[in-house]
Amino acid sequence: MLGRSADTGRRRMAGGLRCFFNTPTIKPPANRAFLERPIVIIAIFLALSLLVMWTADYPLGIWMKSFPAQLRGTARWISSLGTGLLVLSFSGALLIFAILAPAHKLRKSMRTGADLIATAAAFVFLAVAGGGIVDSLAKNIIGRARPELLDMNGAFFFRPFAFHADFASFPSGHSATAGAMAMSLALVFPRLRPVFMPIGILICLSRQWVGAHWASDTLMGWGVGVAFALWLAHAFARRRLLFAYDSNGRLCPGEQYKAVLAVLRALIRRMPFIGKKTLPAAKSCPAQAGLASRAFEIRS
Repeated sequence: MLGRSADTGRRRMAGGLRCFFNTPTIKPPANRAFLERPIVIIAIFLALSLLVMWTADYPLGIWMKSFPAQLRGTARWISSLGTGLLVLSFSGALLIFAILAPAHKLRKSMRTGADLIATAAAFVFLAVAGGGIVDSLAKNIIGRARPELLDMNGAFFFRPFAFHADFASFPSGHSATAGAMAMSLALVFPRLRPVFMPIGILICLSRQWVGAHWASDTLMGWGVGVAFALWLAHAFARRRLLFAYDSNGRLCPGEQYKAVLAVLRALIRRMPFIGKKTLPAAKSCPAQAGLASRAFEIRS
């Protein structure tokens, strides 16, 4: 059974990769939402980060030195969420679970649901991992000194291509991961957007509280993460994977997406290693029940 599930999983994974790397089947709508364009997001946050870098980075850097020591432990814990390990681990495990589901034992609707769950998990995993990789490459190329080197190098010291942690401040990697996490989860679970976005912003602020980044670093990092998640969502939507476009040109869940939670619950109940399915209580046949009632009337 495990061998058959592994073989099925390999075929489904290969099919998913082919589907993603194929030529897009639809074009982006002409009225695509302005704030869902990755280039626009990058341009807006670059302008904001340069403005903050010029006007507020230095005084905020001085303030970070006096951040209460009693709160630094909490700030470090919040900041640790920006590594993305929790989201990457959960989405990766869910992706493996959906791929290795025994498709030969499921109905067609359940197989479709398993594919949909795998696609959603893959989207979140790729958005978080890809956003972090892009930001890591950018900040090592730019080579801005971190706030802890303020007294030595000031607020505007750059050493491009240093590829050293002390000169990898702009843009913030944790903030990019937080932006990618918040945006990807908000796209997959639109109703929970008011929860995910504030958590992502809190992670960005914590990077300043622990003195690891300038304010402009976190702004630009957030922009990089959000832009990458939106670019990936558009790539999925153009291939009819998970997302679609509404009449206003905004990204929205695809038609089959509405049933994903119901399908996930049914899929878990049907997994053979979860436990045997409880048999329903035996029900009497209506015809037999009618005959029994007539017999009782005759006897009485």
